[in-house]
Amino acid sequence: MHETKKLFSNSFIIFVGTIIGGLFSFAFSVLMGRYLGPRDYGEMTALMSLLMIISVAAGAILTVTMKYSSELYAGEKFRALKRLFSVFSRWVYLIALAILIICLILTKPIANYFSISNLLPVFISFLSLFFGLTIAVNKGILQGSQRFAAVSFIGALEMALRLALGIILVKIGFAVSGALSAVVLATAISYFITFVPINTIFRRAGRDLTAKNFKFDRREILNYSQPALIATVLLIIAQTLDIILIKHYFSPTDAGVYSAISTLAKIVLYITGPVVTVMFPMISEKKTKGIKHYPIFFYSLLFVVLGSLLVLGADMIAPAKIISIYGKQYVGQYQLLPLVALGMLFYSLINLLVNYYLVIKDFKFIWLFVADLLIMIGAIHFWHSSILTVVHIIIASFGLLFVAMMLYYLFSKKSQIKLFLRGEQIT
Repeated sequence: MHETKKLFSNSFIIFVGTIIGGLFSFAFSVLMGRYLGPRDYGEMTALMSLLMIISVAAGAILTVTMKYSSELYAGEKFRALKRLFSVFSRWVYLIALAILIICLILTKPIANYFSISNLLPVFISFLSLFFGLTIAVNKGILQGSQRFAAVSFIGALEMALRLALGIILVKIGFAVSGALSAVVLATAISYFITFVPINTIFRRAGRDLTAKNFKFDRREILNYSQPALIATVLLIIAQTLDIILIKHYFSPTDAGVYSAISTLAKIVLYITGPVVTVMFPMISEKKTKGIKHYPIFFYSLLFVVLGSLLVLGADMIAPAKIISIYGKQYVGQYQLLPLVALGMLFYSLINLLVNYYLVIKDFKFIWLFVADLLIMIGAIHFWHSSILTVVHIIIASFGLLFVAMMLYYLFSKKSQIKLFLRGEQIT
């Protein structure tokens, strides 16, 4: 019960920060949609979705940093934790610079693919890569050390800065470039602020008896980083693929309207994301200490289902009223909102299962995920006569993947399930 209370209380801390940050992010999305109009707003969301895929390394970096920092923190090896931070930061600076150079070289072809004539917004969006990648190390250290209040505050602050800067820059006439510049500046400022709570963790290094020149098993870290990177790629592709494909197959106006609907449906992720954030280091700590962790997993699953159903219920009751927040020009496709939200419900469950498998180092789920995405992309390529058809394919694909991953979990735990049904102790 203590662990359940800890899961709930820490999730609540992250939840509060996520909701506050989510409100700022939502306000940013709505105001940009109003100020820019469907055409320019569709351009902005397409670039941001593309940026999420390109910055997939950030998710992998955060996951790997969180995994190993949680193990060192659980073992009270603060000197080693400080060294981990230093080594990972140097690696990521080099990776970020290399990715940025490659993306800048590809600016023109990317702009052509999305039918964007002005290269400046594309260029600006790529500039956020550097701080977007480096901040991942800092956030991974904070989450692995279970500094959830700091994580919550910084996340909310970043979204607040994005909103304030976005309003100012767009209002003075920078349009899409201004909106994207706000994202870049907010991330940069937040990156430097993360050093404040990180330094409080490292102050405990003086009490740690770990060898000053503690050596990491780099081969083991690299072996873990590869599936973590692949899993992060798959999650981000799955989350953003709808906007990118619809921007490609449909008109700019239709794509802009759908972008608004998709943004509203993804509120599910703001509600359920905190549970995943808290679950990962808690299960990692249990595994490090050799303690059973299945109660944390099942309660996390329950919280994600309840949170998703709450959002889905609201979208089913008043879809037109909800989408009207963006303006009258977005209301025409209101019937899509509950359907897209249903797809996001399945995605939130997939996200939890992926993170669970990552923390226990079981990577077989990747094959299921890859196969499902390939089938979904192929189906949308051949059947995209309407946006509704695309949405139905996404729902079916995500639902199938969740069922497959859950069945794999039950199969892998069949011996423990038998013990549980007999009333015997599970280790």
